[in-house]
Amino acid sequence: MNLLEKNLYQQIHPARLITDVSTAFGACYFFWQHDVVGALIVAFIPSLFVSLTIVRFANLERIKNSAFGRYHKRIYNKTVEFIRLAGLAAMAIASWYQSLDAAGAGFAVILITWSYGLFTKK
Repeated sequence: MNLLEKNLYQQIHPARLITDVSTAFGACYFFWQHDVVGALIVAFIPSLFVSLTIVRFANLERIKNSAFGRYHKRIYNKTVEFIRLAGLAAMAIASWYQSLDAAGAGFAVILITWSYGLFTKK
């Protein structure tokens, strides 16, 4: 498996998904408290560490050959990545302004982006 494939499939490794979800909410907590440094540390350091560890040590063939792996390969592109990041940015900004509804909308954008391929053929 080459580096591009490893980068694609490490994004859906269970450790990475758990890390990303927990750090997103953790970062939002720090943004809610107006602690930018804490939020940025929580948002980026654990995910970077987990990603590098997975790419270096994990066997991603099973994930690649799974239904979720095939789905991810089919829907993933730079637009999807950008929209997910925009949803996370919306959550962060909404947390800064302490708007739970807007943060929920940002989270909904992320969920819809992950699931839009269920309703489209590509």
